[in-house]
Amino acid sequence: MSILTTRITARRGHCALAAALLLTSAVSAANPADFYKGKTVTYIVATSPGGSYDLYGRLVADFMQKQLPGSKFVVKNVPGAGHIIGANAIYAAKPDGLTIGTFNTGLIYGQMMGQEAVKFDLTKMSWVGKAASEPRVIMVSAQSPIKTFEDLKAAKEPVPFATSGVGSSSNVETKLLTDTFKLPIKIIPSYAGNEGEMAMRRGEVFGGVGSRSSWEGFVKNGYGRFIVQIGGKDKDLPQLSKFATDPGTKAALALVQSQGDLARLTAGPPGIPAERLEVLRAAYKRAMADKDLRARATKLGLPLDPGYGDDVLKQVKLALAQSPETIALLAKTQDLKPPTLKAAGPLIEVNDKGRAIVFAGADQQPVQSKPSGSRTRITIDGKDAARGDLKVGMNCEISYTAGGDNEPVEMACK
Repeated sequence: MSILTTRITARRGHCALAAALLLTSAVSAANPADFYKGKTVTYIVATSPGGSYDLYGRLVADFMQKQLPGSKFVVKNVPGAGHIIGANAIYAAKPDGLTIGTFNTGLIYGQMMGQEAVKFDLTKMSWVGKAASEPRVIMVSAQSPIKTFEDLKAAKEPVPFATSGVGSSSNVETKLLTDTFKLPIKIIPSYAGNEGEMAMRRGEVFGGVGSRSSWEGFVKNGYGRFIVQIGGKDKDLPQLSKFATDPGTKAALALVQSQGDLARLTAGPPGIPAERLEVLRAAYKRAMADKDLRARATKLGLPLDPGYGDDVLKQVKLALAQSPETIALLAKTQDLKPPTLKAAGPLIEVNDKGRAIVFAGADQQPVQSKPSGSRTRITIDGKDAARGDLKVGMNCEISYTAGGDNEPVEMACK
Protein backbone atom coordinates (compact mmCIF):
# COMPACT_ATOMS: atom_id res chain seq x y z
CA MET A 1 0.00 0.00 0.00
CA SER A 2 1.42 3.40 -1.01
CA ILE A 3 1.86 6.32 1.39
CA LEU A 4 -0.95 8.18 -0.49
CA THR A 5 -3.29 5.22 -0.13
CA THR A 6 -2.43 4.94 3.56
CA ARG A 7 -3.15 8.63 4.10
CA ILE A 8 -6.49 8.42 2.27
CA THR A 9 -7.45 5.36 4.32
CA ALA A 10 -6.46 7.15 7.53
CA ARG A 11 -8.48 10.21 6.55
CA ARG A 12 -11.47 8.02 5.83
CA GLY A 13 -11.02 6.43 9.26
CA HIS A 14 -10.89 9.84 10.95
CA CYS A 15 -13.99 10.96 9.04
CA ALA A 16 -15.84 7.79 10.03
CA LEU A 17 -14.86 8.31 13.67
CA ALA A 18 -15.93 11.96 13.55
CA ALA A 19 -19.24 10.98 11.96
CA ALA A 20 -19.78 8.35 14.64
CA LEU A 21 -19.06 10.89 17.38
CA LEU A 22 -21.44 13.40 15.80
CA LEU A 23 -24.13 10.71 15.53
CA THR A 24 -23.62 9.72 19.18
CA SER A 25 -23.82 13.38 20.20
CA ALA A 26 -27.01 13.87 18.17
CA VAL A 27 -28.61 10.77 19.68
CA SER A 28 -27.67 11.96 23.17
CA ALA A 29 -29.07 15.41 22.46
CA ALA A 30 -32.26 13.84 21.12
CA ASN A 31 -32.65 11.80 24.31
CA PRO A 32 -32.33 14.11 27.32
CA ALA A 33 -33.53 11.22 29.53
CA ASP A 34 -30.10 9.65 29.02
CA PHE A 35 -28.77 12.27 31.44
CA TYR A 36 -30.42 10.37 34.28
CA LYS A 37 -28.78 7.03 33.51
CA GLY A 38 -26.39 6.25 36.33
CA LYS A 39 -27.47 9.36 38.26
CA THR A 40 -28.95 9.59 41.78
CA VAL A 41 -31.94 11.87 42.29
CA THR A 42 -32.54 13.11 45.84
CA TYR A 43 -36.25 13.36 46.64
CA ILE A 44 -36.70 15.55 49.73
CA VAL A 45 -39.74 14.96 51.95
CA ALA A 46 -40.20 17.97 54.22
CA THR A 47 -41.48 15.94 57.16
CA SER A 48 -40.44 13.01 59.35
CA PRO A 49 -40.80 9.40 58.18
CA GLY A 50 -44.34 8.10 58.60
CA GLY A 51 -47.53 9.95 57.83
CA SER A 52 -49.15 10.65 54.49
CA TYR A 53 -46.58 13.13 53.12
CA ASP A 54 -43.87 10.51 53.51
CA LEU A 55 -46.08 7.83 51.94
CA TYR A 56 -46.89 9.97 48.89
CA GLY A 57 -43.27 11.05 48.56
CA ARG A 58 -41.93 7.50 48.58
CA LEU A 59 -44.62 6.35 46.17
CA VAL A 60 -43.74 9.12 43.71
CA ALA A 61 -39.99 8.49 44.08
CA ASP A 62 -40.35 4.72 43.53
CA PHE A 63 -42.34 5.08 40.33
CA MET A 64 -40.40 8.01 38.89
CA GLN A 65 -37.30 5.81 39.25
CA LYS A 66 -39.18 3.07 37.38
CA GLN A 67 -40.00 5.53 34.59
CA LEU A 68 -36.37 6.71 34.30
CA PRO A 69 -34.41 3.50 33.63
CA GLY A 70 -30.88 3.60 35.01
CA SER A 71 -31.67 6.28 37.59
CA LYS A 72 -31.77 5.89 41.36
CA PHE A 73 -34.15 7.92 43.55
CA VAL A 74 -33.22 8.35 47.21
CA VAL A 75 -35.77 9.76 49.67
CA LYS A 76 -34.35 12.20 52.22
CA ASN A 77 -36.55 13.35 55.11
CA VAL A 78 -35.86 16.99 56.07
CA PRO A 79 -38.45 17.90 58.74
CA GLY A 80 -38.89 21.08 60.72
CA ALA A 81 -40.68 24.44 60.96
CA GLY A 82 -43.90 23.21 59.37
CA HIS A 83 -42.16 21.97 56.19
CA ILE A 84 -40.27 25.28 55.72
CA ILE A 85 -36.81 23.76 56.30
CA GLY A 86 -37.36 21.05 53.68
CA ALA A 87 -38.81 23.50 51.16
CA ASN A 88 -35.89 25.88 51.71
CA ALA A 89 -33.51 22.97 51.07
CA ILE A 90 -35.26 22.12 47.79
CA TYR A 91 -35.24 25.77 46.69
CA ALA A 92 -31.53 26.20 47.49
CA ALA A 93 -30.45 22.95 45.78
CA LYS A 94 -28.27 22.97 42.69
CA PRO A 95 -30.63 23.31 39.69
CA ASP A 96 -29.25 20.32 37.83
CA GLY A 97 -32.44 18.25 37.91
CA LEU A 98 -31.08 15.90 40.57
CA THR A 99 -32.96 17.33 43.55
CA ILE A 100 -36.76 17.57 43.80
CA GLY A 101 -39.18 17.03 46.64
CA THR A 102 -42.49 17.57 48.37
CA PHE A 103 -43.90 19.85 51.07
CA ASN A 104 -47.32 20.91 52.25
CA THR A 105 -49.50 23.66 50.87
CA GLY A 106 -49.34 25.56 54.15
CA LEU A 107 -46.21 27.15 52.69
CA ILE A 108 -48.48 29.12 50.37
CA TYR A 109 -49.73 30.83 53.53
CA GLY A 110 -46.16 31.38 54.72
CA GLN A 111 -45.13 33.09 51.49
CA MET A 112 -48.36 35.10 51.43
CA MET A 113 -47.60 36.44 54.91
CA GLY A 114 -43.94 37.14 54.16
CA GLN A 115 -42.68 34.87 56.95
CA GLU A 116 -39.04 35.60 57.73
CA ALA A 117 -38.07 31.90 57.69
CA VAL A 118 -39.39 31.48 54.14
CA LYS A 119 -36.44 31.64 51.76
CA PHE A 120 -38.30 30.41 48.68
CA ASP A 121 -40.63 31.85 46.05
CA LEU A 122 -43.15 29.22 45.01
CA THR A 123 -43.80 31.00 41.71
CA LYS A 124 -40.15 30.49 40.68
CA MET A 125 -39.81 26.81 41.54
CA SER A 126 -39.55 24.15 38.83
CA TRP A 127 -42.95 22.48 39.08
CA VAL A 128 -43.16 18.78 38.26
CA GLY A 129 -46.71 17.97 39.38
CA LYS A 130 -49.20 17.31 42.14
CA ALA A 131 -50.58 13.91 43.05
CA ALA A 132 -53.91 14.74 44.64
CA SER A 133 -56.60 17.15 45.68
CA GLU A 134 -57.21 17.16 49.41
CA PRO A 135 -60.58 18.38 50.68
CA ARG A 136 -60.24 19.42 54.31
CA VAL A 137 -62.27 17.95 57.14
CA ILE A 138 -62.79 18.60 60.82
CA MET A 139 -62.35 15.36 62.74
CA VAL A 140 -62.93 14.50 66.39
CA SER A 141 -61.74 11.42 68.25
CA ALA A 142 -64.10 8.54 68.98
CA GLN A 143 -63.68 9.31 72.70
CA SER A 144 -65.15 12.80 72.25
CA PRO A 145 -68.86 13.37 72.96
CA ILE A 146 -68.96 15.71 69.94
CA LYS A 147 -70.96 14.21 67.07
CA THR A 148 -71.67 17.23 64.82
CA PHE A 149 -70.32 20.65 63.94
CA GLU A 150 -73.16 22.15 65.96
CA ASP A 151 -71.94 20.16 68.98
CA LEU A 152 -68.46 21.59 68.50
CA LYS A 153 -69.76 25.16 68.34
CA ALA A 154 -71.82 24.61 71.47
CA ALA A 155 -69.00 23.07 73.54
CA LYS A 156 -68.78 24.74 76.98
CA GLU A 157 -65.05 24.05 77.46
CA PRO A 158 -62.21 24.55 74.95
CA VAL A 159 -61.67 21.41 72.88
CA PRO A 160 -57.95 20.58 72.37
CA PHE A 161 -57.06 20.15 68.67
CA ALA A 162 -53.73 18.84 67.38
CA THR A 163 -51.88 20.61 64.57
CA SER A 164 -48.51 20.24 62.90
CA GLY A 165 -45.82 22.86 63.46
CA VAL A 166 -46.52 26.57 63.36
CA GLY A 167 -46.85 27.64 59.72
CA SER A 168 -48.06 24.25 58.48
CA SER A 169 -51.39 24.07 56.65
CA SER A 170 -53.10 22.28 59.54
CA ASN A 171 -51.91 24.93 62.02
CA VAL A 172 -52.85 27.90 59.83
CA GLU A 173 -56.20 26.48 58.78
CA THR A 174 -57.17 25.43 62.31
CA LYS A 175 -56.46 28.96 63.56
CA LEU A 176 -58.26 30.54 60.62
CA LEU A 177 -61.42 28.46 61.06
CA THR A 178 -61.31 28.75 64.86
CA ASP A 179 -61.20 32.54 64.72
CA THR A 180 -63.61 33.18 61.87
CA PHE A 181 -66.25 30.67 63.03
CA LYS A 182 -65.60 31.49 66.71
CA LEU A 183 -65.06 27.85 67.65
CA PRO A 184 -64.15 26.82 71.22
CA ILE A 185 -60.90 25.16 70.14
CA LYS A 186 -57.59 25.10 72.02
CA ILE A 187 -54.76 24.54 69.54
CA ILE A 188 -51.94 22.19 70.56
CA PRO A 189 -49.19 22.49 67.88
CA SER A 190 -46.12 20.48 66.87
CA TYR A 191 -47.66 17.05 66.25
CA ALA A 192 -45.74 15.85 63.18
CA GLY A 193 -46.78 13.02 60.87
CA ASN A 194 -49.19 10.64 62.59
CA GLU A 195 -48.36 11.89 66.12
CA GLY A 196 -51.69 13.72 66.24
CA GLU A 197 -53.55 10.46 65.74
CA MET A 198 -51.63 8.80 68.54
CA ALA A 199 -52.36 11.78 70.79
CA MET A 200 -56.07 11.38 70.07
CA ARG A 201 -55.93 7.71 70.97
CA ARG A 202 -54.19 8.62 74.24
CA GLY A 203 -56.83 11.26 75.00
CA GLU A 204 -54.37 14.18 74.94
CA VAL A 205 -56.32 15.95 72.19
CA PHE A 206 -59.80 15.47 70.79
CA GLY A 207 -59.74 16.72 67.21
CA GLY A 208 -58.01 18.30 64.28
CA VAL A 209 -58.35 20.01 60.90
CA GLY A 210 -56.65 18.35 57.95
CA SER A 211 -56.97 16.47 54.69
CA ARG A 212 -59.60 13.76 54.51
CA SER A 213 -57.26 11.17 53.03
CA SER A 214 -54.74 11.58 55.88
CA TRP A 215 -57.36 10.48 58.42
CA GLU A 216 -59.49 8.11 56.36
CA GLY A 217 -57.83 5.01 57.78
CA PHE A 218 -57.97 6.37 61.33
CA VAL A 219 -61.72 6.92 61.00
CA LYS A 220 -62.35 3.57 59.29
CA ASN A 221 -60.58 1.85 62.19
CA GLY A 222 -63.06 3.45 64.58
CA TYR A 223 -60.68 5.88 66.29
CA GLY A 224 -62.30 9.08 65.03
CA ARG A 225 -65.22 10.61 63.15
CA PHE A 226 -65.52 13.32 60.52
CA ILE A 227 -68.07 16.03 61.32
CA VAL A 228 -67.77 18.45 58.39
CA GLN A 229 -65.89 18.90 55.10
CA ILE A 230 -64.55 21.81 53.04
CA GLY A 231 -64.73 21.30 49.28
CA GLY A 232 -64.39 17.97 47.50
CA LYS A 233 -67.02 15.83 45.82
CA ASP A 234 -67.94 13.58 48.76
CA LYS A 235 -71.64 13.59 49.67
CA ASP A 236 -71.51 11.78 53.02
CA LEU A 237 -70.62 14.86 55.10
CA PRO A 238 -72.14 18.32 55.46
CA GLN A 239 -70.14 21.11 53.83
CA LEU A 240 -68.85 23.77 56.19
CA SER A 241 -70.07 26.36 53.68
CA LYS A 242 -73.63 25.88 54.96
CA PHE A 243 -72.50 27.43 58.24
CA ALA A 244 -70.73 30.40 56.59
CA THR A 245 -73.01 33.42 57.03
CA ASP A 246 -70.75 36.46 56.68
CA PRO A 247 -67.95 37.70 54.39
CA GLY A 248 -65.22 36.71 56.87
CA THR A 249 -66.23 33.05 57.14
CA LYS A 250 -66.85 32.83 53.39
CA ALA A 251 -63.43 34.31 52.62
CA ALA A 252 -61.78 31.90 55.06
CA LEU A 253 -63.48 28.93 53.42
CA ALA A 254 -62.53 30.07 49.91
CA LEU A 255 -58.90 30.38 50.99
CA VAL A 256 -58.80 26.95 52.65
CA GLN A 257 -60.52 25.34 49.65
CA SER A 258 -57.96 26.88 47.26
CA GLN A 259 -55.25 25.03 49.20
CA GLY A 260 -57.25 21.79 49.14
CA ASP A 261 -57.25 21.84 45.34
CA LEU A 262 -53.45 21.52 45.50
CA ALA A 263 -51.94 18.60 47.38
CA ARG A 264 -48.95 16.26 47.46
CA LEU A 265 -46.80 18.58 45.40
CA THR A 266 -43.52 17.76 43.66
CA ALA A 267 -41.16 20.56 42.67
CA GLY A 268 -37.50 21.38 42.23
CA PRO A 269 -35.36 24.51 42.60
CA PRO A 270 -35.62 27.38 40.11
CA GLY A 271 -33.57 27.11 36.96
CA ILE A 272 -33.61 23.39 36.17
CA PRO A 273 -32.72 23.20 32.44
CA ALA A 274 -35.90 23.02 30.39
CA GLU A 275 -35.06 19.70 28.72
CA ARG A 276 -34.35 18.01 32.08
CA LEU A 277 -37.49 19.46 33.65
CA GLU A 278 -39.52 18.07 30.75
CA VAL A 279 -37.96 14.65 31.36
CA LEU A 280 -38.95 14.83 35.04
CA ARG A 281 -42.48 15.96 34.19
CA ALA A 282 -42.90 13.19 31.61
CA ALA A 283 -41.63 10.57 34.07
CA TYR A 284 -43.99 11.92 36.75
CA LYS A 285 -46.93 11.79 34.35
CA ARG A 286 -46.13 8.21 33.34
CA ALA A 287 -45.75 7.30 37.01
CA MET A 288 -49.20 8.72 37.83
CA ALA A 289 -50.70 6.65 34.99
CA ASP A 290 -48.90 3.46 36.05
CA LYS A 291 -51.48 0.84 37.05
CA ASP A 292 -49.13 -0.54 39.72
CA LEU A 293 -48.80 2.90 41.35
CA ARG A 294 -52.56 3.31 41.29
CA ALA A 295 -53.06 -0.13 42.81
CA ARG A 296 -50.56 0.60 45.58
CA ALA A 297 -52.15 4.01 46.24
CA THR A 298 -55.56 2.37 46.55
CA LYS A 299 -54.18 -0.22 48.95
CA LEU A 300 -52.60 2.53 51.07
CA GLY A 301 -55.76 4.65 50.98
CA LEU A 302 -54.05 7.49 49.09
CA PRO A 303 -56.42 9.26 46.66
CA LEU A 304 -55.03 10.44 43.34
CA ASP A 305 -56.05 13.50 41.32
CA PRO A 306 -52.86 14.40 39.48
CA GLY A 307 -51.86 17.62 37.77
CA TYR A 308 -48.72 18.46 35.84
CA GLY A 309 -46.10 21.11 35.23
CA ASP A 310 -47.27 24.59 34.32
CA ASP A 311 -50.89 23.75 35.17
CA VAL A 312 -49.81 23.28 38.79
CA LEU A 313 -47.82 26.53 38.66
CA LYS A 314 -50.98 28.35 37.54
CA GLN A 315 -52.90 26.91 40.50
CA VAL A 316 -50.13 27.98 42.89
CA LYS A 317 -50.21 31.52 41.52
CA LEU A 318 -54.01 31.65 41.87
CA ALA A 319 -53.80 30.41 45.46
CA LEU A 320 -51.27 33.16 46.24
CA ALA A 321 -53.35 35.89 44.57
CA GLN A 322 -55.71 36.62 47.45
CA SER A 323 -57.45 39.94 48.09
CA PRO A 324 -55.88 42.35 50.61
CA GLU A 325 -58.88 41.79 52.89
CA THR A 326 -58.38 38.01 52.94
CA ILE A 327 -54.64 38.41 53.57
CA ALA A 328 -55.39 40.83 56.42
CA LEU A 329 -57.84 38.28 57.84
CA LEU A 330 -55.15 35.60 57.67
CA ALA A 331 -52.65 37.92 59.38
CA LYS A 332 -55.10 38.61 62.17
CA THR A 333 -55.65 34.92 62.89
CA GLN A 334 -51.88 34.42 63.03
CA ASP A 335 -51.32 37.42 65.33
CA LEU A 336 -49.15 38.96 62.63
CA LYS A 337 -48.87 42.43 61.20
CA PRO A 338 -50.56 42.53 57.76
CA PRO A 339 -47.88 42.17 55.09
CA THR A 340 -46.92 44.84 52.56
CA LEU A 341 -48.19 43.94 49.09
CA LYS A 342 -46.91 45.20 45.75
CA ALA A 343 -48.79 46.20 42.62
CA ALA A 344 -47.87 47.84 39.33
CA GLY A 345 -50.11 49.45 36.72
CA PRO A 346 -52.26 52.45 35.90
CA LEU A 347 -54.41 54.33 38.41
CA ILE A 348 -58.02 53.44 37.58
CA GLU A 349 -59.67 56.16 39.68
CA VAL A 350 -58.45 59.24 41.56
CA ASN A 351 -61.04 60.93 43.79
CA ASP A 352 -61.18 63.71 46.39
CA LYS A 353 -57.84 65.21 45.33
CA GLY A 354 -56.01 61.91 45.69
CA ARG A 355 -57.44 60.98 49.08
CA ALA A 356 -59.11 57.94 47.50
CA ILE A 357 -57.72 55.95 44.58
CA VAL A 358 -58.37 52.64 42.82
CA PHE A 359 -55.71 50.46 41.21
CA ALA A 360 -55.25 46.81 40.21
CA GLY A 361 -53.85 44.99 43.23
CA ALA A 362 -51.50 42.06 43.68
CA ASP A 363 -54.39 39.72 42.75
CA GLN A 364 -55.20 41.90 39.70
CA GLN A 365 -58.54 42.88 41.20
CA PRO A 366 -59.46 46.56 41.81
CA VAL A 367 -58.22 47.81 45.18
CA GLN A 368 -59.78 50.83 46.85
CA SER A 369 -57.04 52.66 48.69
CA LYS A 370 -56.59 55.80 50.78
CA PRO A 371 -53.15 57.39 50.51
CA SER A 372 -52.04 59.28 53.60
CA GLY A 373 -50.99 62.88 53.29
CA SER A 374 -48.10 62.29 55.71
CA ARG A 375 -47.26 58.57 55.78
CA THR A 376 -47.45 57.73 52.05
CA ARG A 377 -44.30 58.63 50.10
CA ILE A 378 -45.26 59.66 46.56
CA THR A 379 -42.93 60.36 43.66
CA ILE A 380 -43.85 61.28 40.09
CA ASP A 381 -41.15 60.86 37.44
CA GLY A 382 -38.65 60.49 40.26
CA LYS A 383 -39.57 63.74 42.01
CA ASP A 384 -41.37 64.07 45.35
CA ALA A 385 -45.07 64.77 44.93
CA ALA A 386 -48.30 65.01 46.89
CA ARG A 387 -51.42 62.88 46.61
CA GLY A 388 -53.21 65.82 44.96
CA ASP A 389 -50.79 65.44 42.02
CA LEU A 390 -52.05 61.91 41.21
CA LYS A 391 -53.98 61.53 37.94
CA VAL A 392 -56.01 58.74 36.35
CA GLY A 393 -53.88 56.68 33.95
CA MET A 394 -50.55 57.31 35.69
CA ASN A 395 -48.50 54.10 35.81
CA CYS A 396 -47.46 53.46 39.39
CA GLU A 397 -45.49 50.93 41.38
CA ILE A 398 -47.34 50.75 44.68
CA SER A 399 -46.44 49.14 48.01
CA TYR A 400 -49.47 48.99 50.27
CA THR A 401 -50.57 47.42 53.55
CA ALA A 402 -53.16 44.65 53.22
CA GLY A 403 -56.59 45.26 54.72
CA GLY A 404 -58.33 48.27 56.24
CA ASP A 405 -57.82 51.28 53.96
CA ASN A 406 -55.11 49.44 51.96
CA GLU A 407 -52.97 52.47 52.69
CA PRO A 408 -50.02 52.86 50.33
CA VAL A 409 -46.60 52.94 51.92
CA GLU A 410 -44.94 54.16 48.75
CA MET A 411 -46.09 55.15 45.26
CA ALA A 412 -43.65 55.66 42.37
CA CYS A 413 -45.62 57.00 39.41
CA LYS A 414 -44.92 58.13 35.86
